[in-house]
Amino acid sequence: MLGLGMDELDEDEDEQIEVNGVPFSANKDFLVKYGTAYSLTFGENREVVLSPVEG
Repeated sequence: MLGLGMDELDEDEDEQIEVNGVPFSANKDFLVKYGTAYSLTFGENREVVLSPVEG
């Protein structure tokens, strides 16, 4: 799971990453599977879009 880093981390299972200066908390298994590189943009209706960066 990947979510905004506003909640307290479970130190055994979670890590905190930053995307464009915004903190996110993520399960370590999620990061191993999907990576740590993401881009943060706004969609056409001003919704927040978090997308993986390929490379």
